[in-house]
Parts: sequence; C-alpha cells; structure tokens
Amino acid sequence: MTHPDISYAVHLVSQFIASPRSTHFAAVLQILRYVKGALFHGFHFFSKSSLDLCAFCDTDWVGDPIDRRSTTGYYFFLCSSLIFWHSKKQTAVSRSSTEAK
Repeated sequence: MTHPDISYAVHLVSQFIASPRSTHFAAVLQILRYVKGALFHGFHFFSKSSLDLCAFCDTDWVGDPIDRRSTTGYYFFLCSSLIFWHSKKQTAVSRSSTEAK
C-alpha cells in the first residue's frame, strides 16, 4: 500500500506464485532493483500548502485479458500527493458486452 508505483507489477507477478517461471523471477528482480533505487523517495508537505483532499474512483470492464475479470479502484490525494489507494479484482466474470446505463 505504500508503493503505488509498483503495485501493478507486484499484482501481476503474484498471480503466478503457485507455478512461477524464469520470466516471473526476472520480473521480481526488476521490481526489487527499482525499490532499492527508490528507498529515499517520499511525501513532501510544506507549511503553507492548503490541505485539499480529493478522491477519485474508476472501474474497467474485462480489463485483465488473462481471466477476463473487471477491476475497481479508488484513490485519495492530499494536496498533490497520493495518500491512499485500493484496487480490487471483481469476483464475477463478465460474459456480456452490454453496458449498464
């Protein structure tokens, strides 16, 4: 939750934890190299900045081509810094291309 910049990569690699291959191991090594290089990155707030809180949400339809499940997510910004986010893959598989209105 504290590294939204790598969350998608970790999510994809974690789907293959039951039967990993060498390509998945290479992806994990790349993620670890990135984390090692970004250890001292963080949030910076100034005393004169206004504390505006903004929230956004989004849903995709059949966004994952592997299992054809939709993903829902939301995130919160304080000033211009991301402070919280959540993403969840839906449990039901979409079988129709009809969109609800």
